Amino acid sequence: MEQNYLHGESSPKINAMLAASAWNLKKLAEKLKVIVLWLFRNSIFRDFEMNFAAIFL
Repeated sequence: MEQNYLHGESSPKINAMLAASAWNLKKLAEKLKVIVLWLFRNSIFRDFEMNFAAIFL
């Protein structure tokens, strides 16, 4: 961690909690990105398969 700019006796604890929260939010955002991209890709390919079947069958 970098320099702590908070003041007071409990500032190291607050800094550690904020850093942990940021790390967890980053991990959650990465998981959500994977899920959203998976859903988006599946919806596009499903539409493509339906259109392909309608044209050639």
